[in-house]
Order: sequence, then structure tokens, then C-alpha cells
Amino acid sequence: MPKSRGRRKPGGGKKPVRRSPHPLRLSDRVVREARTLHLEDRDVLAVGAWASGCLGEAWLAAGMMEREPEQTLCLEVVGRASTTPSPHGLAAVAALKRVGPPDSRSMLGEAVEILAGSQPLPAWHAAAPHRPVRAWRAEDVWDSERVLFVEYGGPVPHTLMAQINEVGGTMVDKLALLTPAAAEAWAAMR
Repeated sequence: MPKSRGRRKPGGGKKPVRRSPHPLRLSDRVVREARTLHLEDRDVLAVGAWASGCLGEAWLAAGMMEREPEQTLCLEVVGRASTTPSPHGLAAVAALKRVGPPDSRSMLGEAVEILAGSQPLPAWHAAAPHRPVRAWRAEDVWDSERVLFVEYGGPVPHTLMAQINEVGGTMVDKLALLTPAAAEAWAAMR
């Protein structure tokens, strides 16, 4: 005799997916995403780009609501990493320390020291900071758009390019990490 459609098969069927009633805070997502930062082969430049993106996301999320969204994010990540110490929590704090706002760096440094007592430091933590070695600037004829190239030496040589627009106020339109000597290649194309 066939089963009625109202009864479930024993051991069969799908279990309902449990969802959190609240979306994750940015600081929680930052600590979760930092799991990949603790890998041995992580490039210090990629770590800095990731942390910078997190700080930029804090600005976008805050809009005009908060005065210092970067500091707020740093404070929340330190709180989250200190509450439940883990290697990826330490990696998130150490990454923010490399590129975070100057006012937060001492707090982030103290948190790294405390967390390093019980967690292993990421391999990239001891890498020297990137130092600018030269810069180049170009403007359009109306002075409404500028392109800045800052070349960095150090463990991973690279060029930071910023495209700045002045139409209706100063705005950074685009940031990009490029190969060394990108300014010369860009100038040759013009």
C-alpha cells in the first residue's frame, strides 16, 4: 500500500536550514574572512590590500552615520578577537595594524602583543613595511582629473595608482595596485 503524501519517509527528507535572525556585523565578517590570512604563503601586500578593503567597507557601511568608522571597526575587531582568541582573530588585528588609522595603531599593537601570548603570529607579521621610493603625478588640461603613482620598494615592490577627480569636490575615483614602473608605462601610452 502506498504511503500517504502527508507522512515523511523515515530518515529521509531535507532538514530545515537554520539562519541567524540578524546579519553578521562587519567586525564578525572581518574576523571570519581573516582565516585565509594566517596561511603561510600569504603575501604581505595582499594582506594590506585586504585590510584596506575592510576599512573602506566600514566607511561605506557607516555612510554619514558615524564620525570615525575605521576606528570603530578596529575597536570591534579587537573586542571580537580578544573575547574568543584564535589565530585568525590575531591575523585580523595584525592586518588592521599595518594599514589602520594612526589613532588606532597603538591599541591594535597592544592587542597583537596580548593575543600573541596564546596564538601563533602570522608569517607575514614580521615583514618590513613598504616604503615609497618615488612618485609621479599627471593632470588633464582642465585640472579636473589627476592620476598619482606612488612606487614602493620593500619585500614586494609595487605601484599604487590613485585617480582623483575634482568635479564637484575632491574624490578618489579609483585605487589600484600595479606592477613596478607602471608610471613610465602609463606615460608612454599618452
